[in-house]
Amino acid sequence: MEEPSPRCHEVLERLLRAHEGYFDVQRDHGFAGRTFEGYAEFHGSTSRYVLSKRAKLWEASSHEYLFFALAGHLDESAYDELVGFMKTESLAKVTLDPDHMSSFLSLVIIADSTDGQIARRVRTTRYRKNFQLGLKGWADLRVCVVSLDDGAVYANAMGKDMASTLAANAFG
Repeated sequence: MEEPSPRCHEVLERLLRAHEGYFDVQRDHGFAGRTFEGYAEFHGSTSRYVLSKRAKLWEASSHEYLFFALAGHLDESAYDELVGFMKTESLAKVTLDPDHMSSFLSLVIIADSTDGQIARRVRTTRYRKNFQLGLKGWADLRVCVVSLDDGAVYANAMGKDMASTLAANAFG
């Protein structure tokens, strides 16, 4: 991949600042032999009780692990490598505690320019990992590409809810 422009770094900083209110944010995060320019983690849980907090009916926890990568020019091979990393290595972030319900493994790629087929490739990217047939929850892959030359955010089906927030902070 080509070196990203200063504009990519500016957009990354805006996106990380936007996530700091709800996520634990890190810059230059090393994981599984790779360094990501940004990383954010969120953990939430919900529970239901009967009469008092001692009589808990159920509890469910949800997590998000958000990796930010920068690219000067994003081609299909670089995209496939990053998505392959997310499908294999990022699963190590998921902790199957007794209350685990779901985890999002999210990848945001900020690129100065993209190949013509990247938008289609992003839209068709899908991945879900069920743990013990879903009894221990699942993990979904969310992918968004922020294309600075197009002024657009491309997202897969699971990442569509992220696209508007990313666009507002990247281009707004």
